Amino acid sequence: MATCEMCGYNREVVDAIVEGATMSVCLECSKFGHVIPINQPVVDKKIERADESIKPQLDSVDVIVDNYNDRIKKAREKKGLKQEDLAKAIAERVSVIHQLESKKLKPSFKLSKKLSVFLNIDLITSSEQKNPAKPKDVDFKDNSLTIGDMLKSDEEE
Repeated sequence: MATCEMCGYNREVVDAIVEGATMSVCLECSKFGHVIPINQPVVDKKIERADESIKPQLDSVDVIVDNYNDRIKKAREKKGLKQEDLAKAIAERVSVIHQLESKKLKPSFKLSKKLSVFLNIDLITSSEQKNPAKPKDVDFKDNSLTIGDMLKSDEEE
């Protein structure tokens, strides 16, 4: 008999993963996690992936266009709507429409999609940017390596 690390009672315990931590828990407390079967080592899949080589990749990122204010204003005027009418139609405040058109407020993706559908304009575009992860000559097996060392090598490049 051993002490359960979760409830503290002296009972028969099993190893279990509870919220990402390996603990010795009783059978009653094991329902809060996943029991580790005997004779199988605990392997963190994230650690296995860290050994794979890091390759730079191009990522497609959605961004709001720079001239969103002009596009919104021109499309609204083309439909013959006032700011108040547009605000009411898309369930937003008039002040939001005013701030968007004067470029004091950058629209969220949700608001951009709402405006895009109603005004039939494109406010979101895809842009390819290089993944900042660069292959480095870092020996991860070196016990003296720290996060600070990795940050310094980033600044040098």
